[in-house]
Amino acid sequence: MAEINEKYETAGQVMTIEMIEEFIGGMREKRRGESSLENYHRILMAIYNWLPEGKMLDENTGPRRRRWLLEEKGFSHRTVNAQMSVLNTFLRYLGHRDWQVDEFVREVNDIQPELTRAEYLRLLSAAKRMGKEKTYLLIKTMGGAGVRVQELSQVTVEAVIQGMVKLDSHNGLRLRMMVVPKALQGELLEYIHKEKIDAGPIFLARDGKPLSRTTVHHYVNSVSQEAMVDPEKANPRCLWKMYQSTQDGIQENINILIRQAYENMMDKEQLTIGWDA
Repeated sequence: MAEINEKYETAGQVMTIEMIEEFIGGMREKRRGESSLENYHRILMAIYNWLPEGKMLDENTGPRRRRWLLEEKGFSHRTVNAQMSVLNTFLRYLGHRDWQVDEFVREVNDIQPELTRAEYLRLLSAAKRMGKEKTYLLIKTMGGAGVRVQELSQVTVEAVIQGMVKLDSHNGLRLRMMVVPKALQGELLEYIHKEKIDAGPIFLARDGKPLSRTTVHHYVNSVSQEAMVDPEKANPRCLWKMYQSTQDGIQENINILIRQAYENMMDKEQLTIGWDA
């Protein structure tokens, strides 16, 4: 390990796949578990692929990566801290302790105010009154269908026409199939026709790139005053949590109905084959 550290001690450091493999090999010699090694490898390869041309590591890499994960990708603080920990271990291995991230995100900052279903509907109504169709559809796609910011680029013309989209988030770690709700599908198809979008993603920036989290936040937040909704609640993360809460509430109601139906069945059976029947 020490020899490898000295080999990579330079003023600036180009990150290579060879370095990653050597690092993983060193960790394996220390008898780290295979699941941990797979996690290290996945995180470091994600950092490698994220780095711009030249693949240069420096003292700003950690803070930039942390900010990108939080603001652009919307990862939880726990996930971001875990990635920074792996990066710090890798930088220490390379002999660059001075490049390590020394401040982790405090978990308390991850607390978000709750957006109610009624407030979500007010956001939609406000966007409609203000003639902001793209904002309306963004809010409805995220809050009504449960699509996250990093998944928006996967909502394509082809997927909407088919009525089903395979959502891939966190570099393949989370895969799920989403059926596009009929009401939303109709509105998206009208928007596609009106905007003359022939194929590919529906929600894009003017330069043709996927919308960043900051841009999506701006779209949603722009109708909060008209909707009389606290601006702190008008953001993608609160829309996602509201969607999850709605789904959980529906599932709980279904579970109650299932339990009631089962109890009724047992009661009927008791009348005919109970011990005292």
